[in-house]
Amino acid sequence: MSYKYSFPLIILLSMLLSFFVNSIAIADERTPNFVWIISEDNSLHYLDHFFEGGAKTPNIEMMAQNGLTFKNAFSNSPVCSVARTTLATSSYGPRIGTQYHRKLEKAEMPENLEMFQMYLAKAGYYTSNNTKTDYNVNVDENVWHNSSSTATWRERGSKERPFFHMETHGGSHESSLHFDRDTFEIEKTRHDPATVKLADYMPDTKIARYTHAKYLDEIEKIDALVGKTIEKLEQDGLLEDTFVFYFGDHGGVLPRSKGYAYDDGVHVPLVVRVPENFKHLVDANANQTITGFVEFVDFGPTLLALAGIETPAAMDGKPFLGPKVNMVDVDARDQTFSYADRFDEKYDLVRTLRKGKFLYMRNYQPFLPDGLQNNYRYRMLAFTEWRDLYKADKLNDVQKQFHQPKKVEALYDVESDPFNVKNLASDPAYADVLSDLRQRLQQKVKSLPDLSFYSESYLIKHDVFKNAVAFGQSHEQEIASIIETADYALLNYGDAKPKILQALSSEVEAIRMWAITAAASFGQQAIDIEIAIQPLIKDRSMRVRLRAAEYVGLLGVSDPQSLLADIINNTDEPVLVLEALNSVVLFNDYFGDQYPVNLANINPLVSGSEIDRRLNYLKEPNKLH
Repeated sequence: MSYKYSFPLIILLSMLLSFFVNSIAIADERTPNFVWIISEDNSLHYLDHFFEGGAKTPNIEMMAQNGLTFKNAFSNSPVCSVARTTLATSSYGPRIGTQYHRKLEKAEMPENLEMFQMYLAKAGYYTSNNTKTDYNVNVDENVWHNSSSTATWRERGSKERPFFHMETHGGSHESSLHFDRDTFEIEKTRHDPATVKLADYMPDTKIARYTHAKYLDEIEKIDALVGKTIEKLEQDGLLEDTFVFYFGDHGGVLPRSKGYAYDDGVHVPLVVRVPENFKHLVDANANQTITGFVEFVDFGPTLLALAGIETPAAMDGKPFLGPKVNMVDVDARDQTFSYADRFDEKYDLVRTLRKGKFLYMRNYQPFLPDGLQNNYRYRMLAFTEWRDLYKADKLNDVQKQFHQPKKVEALYDVESDPFNVKNLASDPAYADVLSDLRQRLQQKVKSLPDLSFYSESYLIKHDVFKNAVAFGQSHEQEIASIIETADYALLNYGDAKPKILQALSSEVEAIRMWAITAAASFGQQAIDIEIAIQPLIKDRSMRVRLRAAEYVGLLGVSDPQSLLADIINNTDEPVLVLEALNSVVLFNDYFGDQYPVNLANINPLVSGSEIDRRLNYLKEPNKLH
């Protein structure tokens, strides 16, 4: 046997092997593209792919066949600016000061943290956004290479350059339902109003059914837009190199969903199409349903993981896709946290913790009805009709809940009660579940720590939003004490009373505030400490005076309107004026003729768009503002 050519052959084989190894290495160095297709204001309840009675969405369903359906994705907040800021920062809003919708003052990004898009951009990605941002933080100008109505991945220059493209479609926004009565009476919907599945809390009326049917029509249009984006990627030869996410930017959109932290306010549809060329980055098969809980704080870390970038320590989220992510572990995730604070001119403070099928809701100001006036919400005929029916006493007990004081805490079985109308908190059979979730939520708000236990006016007055995280960390123990004071409302009154009395004399303004609020939460039970609260009507802090005015009004001790007017007329803090006007409207709208407003007595020293909304409503309550 001749070995004449053995040495050159070995060299040739070595060269070929080196070529293939290098080719694999080059392939491994490639990173996927990302496209986010976002629809505004829709929970998963409007898509048949997720919930019976929803619209058919064939393009989204086709994505699912080539990817993953996430049955439990949550936006953390039930409104645009807060949810979108949570998404971009991968951080819980109450921790970093971005929890209020519409921001009255923008927060600064936390130290050692950038929006996740910046980390992609620094890794060589082209970032484009078409076109909505709506952030509650000051944004680095380099977050987007192009954020405009013309932004597209096609502007990235080199075809080899990876990209992240986000596009938002507003056809499903709640404003699509701000039609007038002429439209309702003349225009027909493609979906039959008679067959729609109304939420259990909604009055069953022609307007409610028409509104729901019209919204299902809008979801079909969104699905068509999803199909167009997929088609563009396919035309560009990019589809199998691109992870495509479709999701809603928060829940909604009919009354008591958007703007409210119930399940249909934060439970969003999420489908991820996995590209053929990068399916090795995902530990799951095509057309698989993921039941584990994922939150908006997780979305940024997920893209970073898929791009080979470590999650920054300052982010709250963790990846749910990526080469190091085990989908068994993802499916084991069963907890999410949500928050609801101010929406436009309407204040409330609600925190929720969902674990498995149970949703725990803590209403820190339970005397504020969900239906409290919000001018933008009430542009929808279904909203105004609901209130009219309540005033006319034409609702059943479940439908009345929206316009009544809330319970201090609520527990819902979301599987059997998807629209959260049956409160199990007082049922002894669920005592252990209630106790567990209550403790988990208490630990969560303390660990953030949650800045909302100071009023928004206090945070702005003390420049907290310039470095919210540092303020929270330096005041962590104080915030924990404030939260414990607020939670006196969870005790039986006999145990709570001495604690409340002691807290009323605290040197900490927020502790005095929450002691009064805890007392007010007990209603007439707490009338016997009125003598201890009366001096706080003249407290050195106007924020404490505001809570004392609420207490005397709620318990029928005296008319709170003159006390509230005194605060409004004697402060130079616009946000404090807005906080006081929230109570003015509460007493005006829900206490009949007991506490009418005399607008001649309200003469604020300062102004603002949200203040104007409140004043305009009080002047013309029957006008859609």
